[in-house]
Amino acid sequence: MKLAAKLILIFMVGVLGIVALFSWQTVKQQREWSHQSNEESAVDLVNALKPTIEQAYRDGGTVRIQQAIEVTRRTTSGPAMRWIAPEKSDDVQQEAGGLSSDTETLSRSISSISISDKDGNTKQLTTVPLNLAGEVPGAVEVAKPLLDSEANVRRSFQASVLSLIGVTLLSGFVIYWGGLKLVASPLRKLIKQVEQIGEGEFGQPPALTSNDEFGQLAFAISEMSYRLKQQRETIEAETETRLQTQQQLRHIDRLGTVGTLAAGVAHELGTPLNVVSGRAGLISGGQLSPADIRSSAQTIQNEAERMTTIIRQLLDFARRTGTEHASINLIQLAQQTCELMQPLAKKADVDLTVDAHENLPVTTVGDPGQLQQVITNLISNAIQAISDGGKIMITVHSEQIQPPAMIESQCNHFACLEVIDTGTGMTDTETEHVFEPFYTTKDVGEGTGLGLSIAYGIVREHGGWIDVASEKDQGTTFRVWLPLDNQKESL
Repeated sequence: MKLAAKLILIFMVGVLGIVALFSWQTVKQQREWSHQSNEESAVDLVNALKPTIEQAYRDGGTVRIQQAIEVTRRTTSGPAMRWIAPEKSDDVQQEAGGLSSDTETLSRSISSISISDKDGNTKQLTTVPLNLAGEVPGAVEVAKPLLDSEANVRRSFQASVLSLIGVTLLSGFVIYWGGLKLVASPLRKLIKQVEQIGEGEFGQPPALTSNDEFGQLAFAISEMSYRLKQQRETIEAETETRLQTQQQLRHIDRLGTVGTLAAGVAHELGTPLNVVSGRAGLISGGQLSPADIRSSAQTIQNEAERMTTIIRQLLDFARRTGTEHASINLIQLAQQTCELMQPLAKKADVDLTVDAHENLPVTTVGDPGQLQQVITNLISNAIQAISDGGKIMITVHSEQIQPPAMIESQCNHFACLEVIDTGTGMTDTETEHVFEPFYTTKDVGEGTGLGLSIAYGIVREHGGWIDVASEKDQGTTFRVWLPLDNQKESL
């Protein structure tokens, strides 16, 4: 039920209650007044008949009293009356003996009762007690029809009902009109404006211009919408700046990794360049047979393609990538990244391998370039943590696990990529801060402390998380958890 209807209902109930109470009080007072008026009329009538009743008693006793009452009623066309003479008792005689000899009306003993006959006519019986000559107690019963009184009561009741209906209709019309114009219509405008603001339509003028409370509320809502618009613009600008900074930091981290990879790639390119140079020298010397020339040319072509592949991998990694998400086979991505990192691993005398069952692909959805940056960062850190040769093993599998509370996901089936090294490891204090920006355990000039922080942010954006397990001088294991692709999920 709408607010206006509720207000109308509450007001109508109140008005009906007040008018009904007033009508009931009016009818009640009318009945009491009629009852009292009939009693007073009966007493006056009995007082007027006192001399006649007293004379009748002296002439013939109580028998003549009823005859005198009947004659008087027929003569005056008054109400029906009769004499009530109870049997005398010793107590009554003794009590009557103490009264004066005058006939007297005992108003304190007057009683009235209303009865209805078989025809439905109602009359009021009023009993007025008398003592005759101070000896004989009795009473005169006056029966007066209540036709006029009942008619007055009915007229009062009808007038009350008509007043009630009139007040109800008038109040209902006024309240309904006022409720629609003063309450319902302004509320609808305010509700519509609030819904528009909820849908993102900020910067709206006030929906009402009145000087009442609704106008003040409309002005406050308008002010709120303008402030929300300003805040949204500020947030959008700050978000754009943050995203640009984040992309720049990630690209800088990639370029830093490229610089590290370049050292290994330079060594890796030295061998094919020497082969190309030697074969070219033999061909230019003119001492080779046609078959040897073709063989040397084929060797030069193979080595050139090998160098081109290495340089292309390095350039693809260094190039700024977009953020388009696609289905990714984590096993293939790990193998491609290991091929890219092999020159750096060989230079550090590190055995880098991938341990995964290729027939059971583990897939996720994300940006291949960003996830490759995460894996590259973890492998690069692992290589730097190994001082005198060692092993780095990458495993990929899927697992059912309950995500941490910070991950808002209903999924409990995740892909897990582990980077396990046999390096120097870390202490508990270092593992607690390892993902914090600018925190590093490397020597000055060997790292910025942003690599793991950036990797952690990339994984969180993909709906996953990174955890680490390490002991001093026992190696380190980084685990990257990513939601499985539902359409290509496999165990």
